[in-house]
Amino acid sequence: MSTRRFHVANFGCRASQSDGAAIEDALLGEGAGRAASPMDADVVVINSCTVTGEADRDVDRLIRRMSRRRPGARIIVTGCYAERDPEGLAAMPGVRSVVGNSRKSRVPALALEALNDPAGAGRAEVFCSDVFESPAAAPTPGSAGRTRAVVKVQDGCDARCSFCIIPAVRGPGRSLDPAAVVERVAGLIEGGRREVVFSGIHLGAYGRDLRPRTPLAALIRRTLDALPGLERLRLSSIEPREMSAEIVELAAAEPRIAAHLHVPLQSGSARVLRRMRRPYGPADYRDVVRRIRAAIPDAAIGADVMVGFPGETDDEFLETFRLIEASPLTYLHVFPFSARPGTPAAAMPDPVPRHVARFRGHRLRRLIAEKNAAFRRSFVGRELDVLVLDDDAREGRRAGLTDNFIRARAPEGLAVNRWHAVRVTGLDEAGITVDTFDPAGGTA
Repeated sequence: MSTRRFHVANFGCRASQSDGAAIEDALLGEGAGRAASPMDADVVVINSCTVTGEADRDVDRLIRRMSRRRPGARIIVTGCYAERDPEGLAAMPGVRSVVGNSRKSRVPALALEALNDPAGAGRAEVFCSDVFESPAAAPTPGSAGRTRAVVKVQDGCDARCSFCIIPAVRGPGRSLDPAAVVERVAGLIEGGRREVVFSGIHLGAYGRDLRPRTPLAALIRRTLDALPGLERLRLSSIEPREMSAEIVELAAAEPRIAAHLHVPLQSGSARVLRRMRRPYGPADYRDVVRRIRAAIPDAAIGADVMVGFPGETDDEFLETFRLIEASPLTYLHVFPFSARPGTPAAAMPDPVPRHVARFRGHRLRRLIAEKNAAFRRSFVGRELDVLVLDDDAREGRRAGLTDNFIRARAPEGLAVNRWHAVRVTGLDEAGITVDTFDPAGGTA
């Protein structure tokens, strides 16, 4: 193997992160060397996102920066942006290959080829297709040496939200067979992973395409029953109508399922939700998150929210603000509306000015910061388990994550990739500070 090194730069959702980790592990398994930064790499795989215009611009900026600072490097662009605009990306400087989601399984071989044969000139090769691969065709998901691993159990989406480009760039809903899921998770446990995250483009739709049909709750039960060594299973985003009573009850009853559920909201206005073509109303959403809070009192509950959707009035935004204010939500991902080519929303009238959308986003972020601080403050003096993830240079402490998705600054000396019993001592900028303690006595 060449001494040249690669770097995988991931953009976007957890499903995309799972794809990137699988590519990285495949290359490491072939003996390739990993570079910590794209600017130190000879081959860079850019695993792109295209959910917003800003996501596209992030990828463009990285490519242009590399063309200036690392002109000898070879760039392979894959992911959702690569599927949406392969020709545009192929024309950019330094790009050797563009691989759409429909042919993502080819990326490791192309990267190895570029590592071993750095020569290459002219226009990039493009690998795309109208037929999307099964999730089973992708490289086996891995953790690339990390404590936690993301396993993509589902890909594609059959919903038709008016603002979303993802069905066009990810294809129809496709589920990984339950036996294959169990096999992949078993491999991760054997490799020392303490936590596995189930992800998907439309995770709640898992199993609709399988025969026999296998709901997500059934997959969760099967995985936990088959793998007693799985210490923690975390679930990625699940749509409101798919957050079934069975999933909530299972999460409440099974200590190995993380006390953390993410339920996309997008808007708290019934009128905006109809224009978005979202299949629920504000009352439905309130019922779901209140049911989660009642069943799992300490759960982190998150949501995605879009501001500035075409025609969104001040009153409609206030409906969103008030729903969130009165809800048990503990964190938000707030996005301004971004017109995606070919989607119905891109042609809708009454665009919201950018400065108005930015102001609305600021108001929601300030609101959720207050709610999140109150959530974290409620744990001061209490005992929690923390999974120590990696070294954190700040003041000699390590970074950790609680079962309910709170970042922790743990004392130096705690072993990485282990769960530790800790007592919460206070808050820091976005998490908590903790000390070790003896569960049978006082602080250690």
